[in-house]
Amino acid sequence: MSESNGEQTPKPSGNGRKNTLIKLASFFAAAAVVYGGYWLFIGRFYEHTDNAYVTGNLINIESQIPGTVVAINADETDFVKKGSPLIRLDDADVTVSLEKAKAELAESVRKASQLLEQVEQLRANVALRESEMEKAKDEFNRRKLLEENGAISKEDFDRAKNSFNVAEQGVKIARRQLKGTEALSRGKAAEENPDVQLAKSKLREAFIAHSRSVIVSPVAGYVAKRGAQAGQRVAPGRPLMAIVPASGLRVEANFKENQLANMRIGQPASVTSDMYGSSVTYHGAVAGIVSGTGSVFSLLPPQNATGNWIKIVQRVPVKINLDAAEVEAHPLILGLSMKVEVDTHDRSGKTLSKTEQGKELFGTDVYQSQSAGADELIQKIVSENITSQK
Repeated sequence: MSESNGEQTPKPSGNGRKNTLIKLASFFAAAAVVYGGYWLFIGRFYEHTDNAYVTGNLINIESQIPGTVVAINADETDFVKKGSPLIRLDDADVTVSLEKAKAELAESVRKASQLLEQVEQLRANVALRESEMEKAKDEFNRRKLLEENGAISKEDFDRAKNSFNVAEQGVKIARRQLKGTEALSRGKAAEENPDVQLAKSKLREAFIAHSRSVIVSPVAGYVAKRGAQAGQRVAPGRPLMAIVPASGLRVEANFKENQLANMRIGQPASVTSDMYGSSVTYHGAVAGIVSGTGSVFSLLPPQNATGNWIKIVQRVPVKINLDAAEVEAHPLILGLSMKVEVDTHDRSGKTLSKTEQGKELFGTDVYQSQSAGADELIQKIVSENITSQK
């Protein structure tokens, strides 16, 4: 058959497909080179995780004495200053105890003062009895000579002898009375008497209990949770409120164990939160690596010594301190999810700290002021009751 006059259909060429494959291969090779270069010079020096959360101090407010709630001065979301009253308890019982302790201290001071006066009186009595005994002794010795010379009768001598014996017994009795009273007074000033010291301790204890009928905030912060209700009977150790301090927030980032080889204390970190998104970046530093994986501190630690063991990559908490000014500008909330990137270029630091912590990390002094007026009250009661005996 003869070929038709129409144009012949060109056969598909293998060169076009080959060129396409070469271009794809070149693209992926270039991408691999770029990624390899990025990882070699940049990527391998950064560790990332989105398993991170805001942590900090969470202070449970508890009553230190039993009582009934009569007033609540702060609620959830409120900001409270250090020392601000949060809850007030009925103070009827502690007021009675305080008044009783005042009376007991006053009575013990008066008794101690009376004992000291008795000691002085008995000392004077001993001196008087000793003087009388010396006179009776001299009279006895004089009459003894006269009796030997026959100048007096035996009856006069016996009377002188009896008088001396009575005076001698009087001295012994007076000395025993003085010794017994000195034992009661312990030979100390009234305010140093052991009974007075005990009464002082009871008054100080009652004073502190009375001041604790008003529960105050130990730090400045925000009320995160309130469980107390008016009329509720509370006991020591039962949480009534939770306070989140306004400062001291940090991030706990849970890195995989294979991400920790080059991580060191002091390395810089960049942190973003889901609350503000990527528009706000916090800057901080690695404060330390916890000496245990998260599973170690769980309620039921895993038991790996079994026949069906499956390896699970563990995560280790890493503490990240944040810049305080940045946190103040963009406040954070406990428990917020965070994304953390740690720059591991500088690897000169320690993986675990070798420095012993000697300073106070966190504390409060508001409870010391609760006993501030106790010493003044004690001194006032002691002075008034010692003066009344003069």
